[in-house]
Amino acid sequence: MNSSTRPSPELLLPVGTREMLEAAVANGADAVYFGVPHWNARGRTEDFTLEDVGEMIRYARVRGVRTFLAMNVLVFERELRDLPEFLAKVISLEPDAFIIQDIGLARLIRAIAPTQEIHASTQMTLASAESVNLAAKLGFNRAVLARELSLNEIARIKEATPLELEVFIHGALCVSYSGQCLTSENFGGRSANRGQCAQSCRLPYRIFVDGKEFRDTDAQYLFSPHDLCALPRLGELEEIGVNSLKVEGRLKSPEYVAAVARAYRKALDRTPLEASDREPLEVLFSRGLRTGWLDGDNHQELVDGTFSNHHGMYLGTVVRVERGCVVVELDECLKIPAFAGMTKQDKGCAGHAQDKRCADGLVAGMMPRPGDGILFEEPRFAQSAGARLYASQVVHEHKGKPSTRGCGPQLLKMEFGRDFDTRQVARGMKVYRNDSPALEKELRKTFTDREQAKRIPVKMLLEGCIGTPLSLTVQDYSGHSVTAQGDTPIEEARNSGASAGKNDALIDGKKGAGKKDAGKCDAGNKLRDLAQKELSALGSTAYRLDNLSVSVAPNAFIAGKMLRTLRQKAIELLDNARCEWKELNPSANAGRALLNSVKFANVKTAAQSSTGNKIPAFSPKRITLLWQQVAKYRIAGMTKDPVISVLVRSPEQIPALEGLDIDNVVMDFDWGVKYDEPLEQIRELGFRAGMATLRIHKPGESHYLKNILRLCPDFALVRNLGALSILKESGIPLAGDYSLNAANCLSYDWLLSQGLQTLHPSWDLNSTQLFDLLGDIDGSRMELTLHQYMPAFHSEYCAFARALTTGRRFPECGKICTQHKVEILDHKGERHFLQSDAECRNTLFVGKPQSALKLLPDLHAAGVNHFRLEMLQEDAATVRKKALIYTQAIRGKISIDEAIRLAGVEEKYGLSEGQLFNESVWHDRKKMTPANKPTP
Repeated sequence: MNSSTRPSPELLLPVGTREMLEAAVANGADAVYFGVPHWNARGRTEDFTLEDVGEMIRYARVRGVRTFLAMNVLVFERELRDLPEFLAKVISLEPDAFIIQDIGLARLIRAIAPTQEIHASTQMTLASAESVNLAAKLGFNRAVLARELSLNEIARIKEATPLELEVFIHGALCVSYSGQCLTSENFGGRSANRGQCAQSCRLPYRIFVDGKEFRDTDAQYLFSPHDLCALPRLGELEEIGVNSLKVEGRLKSPEYVAAVARAYRKALDRTPLEASDREPLEVLFSRGLRTGWLDGDNHQELVDGTFSNHHGMYLGTVVRVERGCVVVELDECLKIPAFAGMTKQDKGCAGHAQDKRCADGLVAGMMPRPGDGILFEEPRFAQSAGARLYASQVVHEHKGKPSTRGCGPQLLKMEFGRDFDTRQVARGMKVYRNDSPALEKELRKTFTDREQAKRIPVKMLLEGCIGTPLSLTVQDYSGHSVTAQGDTPIEEARNSGASAGKNDALIDGKKGAGKKDAGKCDAGNKLRDLAQKELSALGSTAYRLDNLSVSVAPNAFIAGKMLRTLRQKAIELLDNARCEWKELNPSANAGRALLNSVKFANVKTAAQSSTGNKIPAFSPKRITLLWQQVAKYRIAGMTKDPVISVLVRSPEQIPALEGLDIDNVVMDFDWGVKYDEPLEQIRELGFRAGMATLRIHKPGESHYLKNILRLCPDFALVRNLGALSILKESGIPLAGDYSLNAANCLSYDWLLSQGLQTLHPSWDLNSTQLFDLLGDIDGSRMELTLHQYMPAFHSEYCAFARALTTGRRFPECGKICTQHKVEILDHKGERHFLQSDAECRNTLFVGKPQSALKLLPDLHAAGVNHFRLEMLQEDAATVRKKALIYTQAIRGKISIDEAIRLAGVEEKYGLSEGQLFNESVWHDRKKMTPANKPTP
């Protein structure tokens, strides 16, 4: 399909409040997404009631806008049990689609309503055609791709999958791959996979290189990316055939939604953007707008490093401070004439030709306005000041004197009120415009002012004869047509018009030559005028009258009230017609049946492996009895011997494992490290040799999977859906890792059915949730890591390159990550390890490793017999000590308490119990709709 015949992509806007919905619809959204009550990845948004959700779906559908309900969080086992009834209620509200992260939740929705549309959230970390196509087998209709993909990579995925693709085009960027970030979990007990992201990436960090603090960098906010603005690349995304263009921002304001929707709507409609369209994209909220990863990796461009919060539009630098006045030399991309030195493509975004910032020349609509917020900042010394603008003007100076000929640098002279002490401002400070009440007021009118409302054009036909009810047919231009009938028959006019009220109309039916025609004409005009007045009064609806036809008996008496009543009936019918939806027939019983069947299959497998007895056909009443039987045999010591795996991250760590009572060694090496010799070395030591995949799979990155296929290790540790898709038919035994985010029995069941022999649970589970899960699955197929440096950020962005080099990407960075050991100091004074992988992706590992040794007896009792120990940067001697301590504890040769004591001695920054033992529940300060507010 060529670009001329390809449909325009859907423009998808975020909604966190009812006003945001109205702003999105009024400014051109094709679709909106908002959270399911209590179940979405933006825990701080307003929590709607189910009644609210139903009303919002109807409001949008009447206006031709699709609604997607975000339920993009992991679901724990205990929660899963109560979901069938809740989901049936939500599905009955008839949303267009659900946005889902959890595999088990997707299966449950499919069981409850097989034809319900579901979209795979970006939280599923889908970054290759193989992962997208595996999601399609689950029943997903659309995939929301990872934000870390370039245009070329998106195009390659589109060519290789029939599934609809959705791509983020505007808003905040996470430094970590969505669905793979455990930073909030590790640092503050708040899970990003549960809608509770604490935005740890926006905090300041200090860098230590080889043990010494590295001060030669401006990147204090090392992990805080600029915001995304894809306007310069909109044409390429359309050409690729991306189906949906998504804007981030459910926590932003309605005015922000209005501004972004308006700008992208115009761009998609090929309407030239004006200064007034581009201006608010930076002023209302931005950390500096860039094209993100769409143009490929550019680590210097992605992160500014000097700030992490909203700064707005960059104006320039201070050149002089006067009493009550500050003079600023304008940034090059703001100087008149606008767009000087910009390419045609970049003008489409108002992006500067070099840095892609959304900014514009200081034409009339772009001048800072009185009352605007102005920020002055010197990041090197952590100095900042702010004030409201009183007045401003653009001036030219030549040799320090005003120039009337436009000679010399272009300056912005800004005046402030007496309450602002300009002595806080110094020469060289950066200046930003980060607030504009006047601009917000204008944007607010786009969705509150009825005169500016965009309405759906309709045609009306008013018909009636004496003795029959009046009828009104209303048609839109999308094929919907409804007819409303009056309640009473039309009466013949008793007079020639003398007694008619001003809101009534009659037609004189007297016969007679000239008088008859004149009377008919006069009465007909009166009726048309009255009908036009009453039927066009659509201000409180979604419509506007485009064409009116009147075909009524010439001697009919029509009251204005009759027309108003008829109009209201017809509009309600048209609303209903536009809201008609496919039959979904959601069945909570079908969902419950799926849960029971999976639980029974799991307990049946566990019981047969524990007792050796055959289990009769499924009966829900037998599940509890069978689990009691399984537990009895496990406690009696009839479980299998533990299987212990050690994961190493360098070949030098392997010899240290010689002679230890372990079973498997997993290799997870950095870029450039060969696997051939280490694999044979592991086998010679008498261990099974495994190879770990990377956590991310992107187009063009199958070489490491081909290496696994070539070397044919004894097993592979699978960390992403793309790798699972490629390796599942290889014949190589497969184990699934925590990055697959299995948090409930339905997810476990499906992932195991794809060829995994064992599966590690998501690290979002604490111990209570873990044992809830073990109550419904076969524990012998779970693997749990007892010792691990917990991963926090996992990022396409390279902090090594950004902080320690000027390189934009590999190989410009000189592979600096292989030359130094880097630690990151957080705001709590704790240090963490920065590590790269074979594709230059960075993982920040928490400095204190997590130990799950305390859970060991209960894990044995639950049937778990696969345990893993993960190493990081340890030398060979330390690797051996740690592995020996844990293997002795697992084999029962030393006590748990003794093992914990000994393991703690070996840790540089101590040992942690981590999130596994965090039983607290984080409570947000969620905004509530009136119906949800707690009673005092």
